Amino acid sequence: MDNYAARLSKLPVNPSIAAKVLGMADSQDVSFGALEELIKADPGLTARILRIANSALYARQTKVTRLQTAFTLLGTKTIRNLVILATGSSLFRRDLSSAFYAYFWTHSLATAFLARDLAARCGFPQHAEECFVAGLLHDIGQVAFLLDDPKTYDELLRKARLENRPISELERSSYGTDHKQVGAKVLASWSFPAVYVDTALEHGSVNAASASKQVVAAVTAADLVGSNWAREPDPPRPLASLTPFLDYLRINAEELDAWQSETRIRLDKDPFFLGCRELVTEG
Repeated sequence: MDNYAARLSKLPVNPSIAAKVLGMADSQDVSFGALEELIKADPGLTARILRIANSALYARQTKVTRLQTAFTLLGTKTIRNLVILATGSSLFRRDLSSAFYAYFWTHSLATAFLARDLAARCGFPQHAEECFVAGLLHDIGQVAFLLDDPKTYDELLRKARLENRPISELERSSYGTDHKQVGAKVLASWSFPAVYVDTALEHGSVNAASASKQVVAAVTAADLVGSNWAREPDPPRPLASLTPFLDYLRINAEELDAWQSETRIRLDKDPFFLGCRELVTEG
């Protein structure tokens, strides 16, 4: 497992900035000036944040050109989410031709927005932003496998889809570990808070031991819904398979189905979501 996780430590990105921003954005006395100094140390990150901020604030007559303006208009929690998205989606792109990339961040983004919305829908809005970040990062261990051998991992993903088998099962057979274990190790090595480490490790687990069970359950449900969107035109996996998680979230499969349909219509018109999607799918 160490070998796969080590791949991510060699990438030309600075996850330590994302980890520091997570901590600062959670602080009650966060300084916009200090936050700006931290983010602008990475010019590429700054450009991406301003780009999405302008997408989110498309109705403004004046273009947002300064980070502090974006902070004021969007708030530190949204800025935190943008930092994670921009940092994560730059982990790999132009140098890899793998079909995995087109799916991975699109799915991660959908999971993030769905998990955040589901937290509010199910009565724990105080964890909504944690759900967003956890949704973005829940499958980060897959990146390590891809970087180790893109062709082999793409084939594994293809086999999982054709045979309708869990990718974790095929990973354990091929690598002796799975993306959940690797992802948790990666996030822990980057000093990310325990809620994100736990969600990477335990999403999909009925017997999650994490203290953040609500976040794990919301991301698990959002993960399946987002996967169904990405699987089209293949038949969707039944939402009833989420029953143990839905019981914990106090929502049934019929309610979840109605919610996800309404949410999809809304997201397709949401300039912030569309701006984020453009960022992660650009060539």
